[in-house]
Amino acid sequence: MRGRRIAQNILSNWVALAVSTAIGFFLAPYIVHRLGNVAYGVWVLVASLSAYMGLLDFGLRGAVVRYVSKGNAQGNHGEAQEAVSAALWIRIWISLAVLLAGAVFAQIFPRLFVVPPGMENAARTAILLTALTVAMNLWCGVFAGVLTALHRYDQLSLVTILQSTCRAAGIVWLLQHGHSFLAVVLWELCTSFVANTTLVVLALRSYPQLRLSLRRPTKEVFRKLWTYSFYALLINLAIQVVNYTDNLVVGAFTSAVAVTLYAIGGSLIMYARQIVGAMTTTFGPLASTYEAQGSQQDLRSLLIHGTRAALLVSLPIELALFLRGETFISLWMGPQYAHPSGTVLRILLLSLIVSTGSAASGGIVYGMEKHKRLAKWAILEAAANLGLSIFLVRRIGIYGVAWGTVIPSLIIEVIYWPP
Repeated sequence: MRGRRIAQNILSNWVALAVSTAIGFFLAPYIVHRLGNVAYGVWVLVASLSAYMGLLDFGLRGAVVRYVSKGNAQGNHGEAQEAVSAALWIRIWISLAVLLAGAVFAQIFPRLFVVPPGMENAARTAILLTALTVAMNLWCGVFAGVLTALHRYDQLSLVTILQSTCRAAGIVWLLQHGHSFLAVVLWELCTSFVANTTLVVLALRSYPQLRLSLRRPTKEVFRKLWTYSFYALLINLAIQVVNYTDNLVVGAFTSAVAVTLYAIGGSLIMYARQIVGAMTTTFGPLASTYEAQGSQQDLRSLLIHGTRAALLVSLPIELALFLRGETFISLWMGPQYAHPSGTVLRILLLSLIVSTGSAASGGIVYGMEKHKRLAKWAILEAAANLGLSIFLVRRIGIYGVAWGTVIPSLIIEVIYWPP
């Protein structure tokens, strides 16, 4: 019965990922050619900054998943209620901080990056709209965490599919009618609002025992959440540096056109990583449930079979991209992107192939609240990534940024992770 539930959760995630990926594959070249390399590069920079705003989550979603999973498994709904209510109260203030950060970023953005003349105002407005989207996503993300803890991936996947479809349809319509990337950002805000409202309704229906309060949490609840979320925050910070700093470094030291070339190769890496992530993201709440029930054998089985499944699914895709990535990019985006973006893709794949073996372990470590050591490794990797990327971009351009990402990752995966 448990195996069937795991399979259903993974299948739901894969269906949502397949739809989102298919939409992204067909939509990306359309957007690039409609907007042009320069405007698309500016859009990527804005999106990268918004990812950093998401760091103000402080790891709270992981804490919500952990304590709702544990409380629900033990029938301790009061503990789950305390965690969710505290997270909502904290995120009200975090959302306000995101809006303030967006206003600051909007003012300094043209000074930090090479933005073509005439696009400064559009970039500033896009950042403000994106900050509003991020603030909304952060607050409503608590309810997505509740659904995750309850293993309701079917509902999460349905919302993702509908949001991705509506987002893509709107973008195509806007660009066909000559609107700029600013209109696209506004449309993304609208689709996020509808999706988040749906998540709130579904979470409250799926967990009727949940009684929410927006009063200030007690010190004990604060301490419990912070104990978990602090190290999750460090890991999220490191992940953001590793995954999104590359585009910022390219934009700061080269040009917006170079950002487009790098982002095309990097986007395929993200798609490949999401395939494994759609599987291993289900392991965290399962590990919390098994630990709360004292089922050590289930935890061992989850680790062994989860690692095997992650490798079986990902390795054929990664090897195909490594061998035929340039050809695919040529057919997907155009021949002019094949060599530069394909080379970036091939370099980044080196670390992705190695890191797949630890993907299942990472999800289980999160679920068992034993991610303190992982946080230390992640911060070391992120610092080395940023420093090496800045050093190498001045010497070999966008390929140097890719190598700056790969080298620290390989060291962590080969030397630190196995013990």
